[in-house]
Amino acid sequence: MSDYSILLGQDALVARWIAAQMKDASDLTGAVAFGAVRGDHLVGGIAFTELRHPDIRVTVAGVGDFGPWMTRRLLKTGFAFAFLDQDCRRITAMVKRTNKSSRKLVEKIGFKLEGTHRQAFADGGTLLSYGMVRDECRWLKGIEQDG
Repeated sequence: MSDYSILLGQDALVARWIAAQMKDASDLTGAVAFGAVRGDHLVGGIAFTELRHPDIRVTVAGVGDFGPWMTRRLLKTGFAFAFLDQDCRRITAMVKRTNKSSRKLVEKIGFKLEGTHRQAFADGGTLLSYGMVRDECRWLKGIEQDG
């Protein structure tokens, strides 16, 4: 895993890459984004937008061609940013119902299904909203700030 790194400080680049991976991409302009890099390739990313204290929205994308991209290190970096640096109480993720791999991913990392938004896409597709609250985030263990 020595060829793995987290790309910091290149928010616009990572956000554009994430948006390009998605069929129904959100506007990620102004996002704070962290990229997963393997070798010379950006293979995944996490973008945070819509900071509405105490909530922040997350969008993720990745490709598996260069090995796993959603690592513990990337998750800890992203969740520490949202929950500790931004002092948010919750993170919201929105996923198209037909995107089974993304639904599986957000559920696996700890998000809970909270809502269904019918006909939310131009094609009539349904959007599912997921949430994670700070108290339930297992990715903060060992890095929680005193507060």
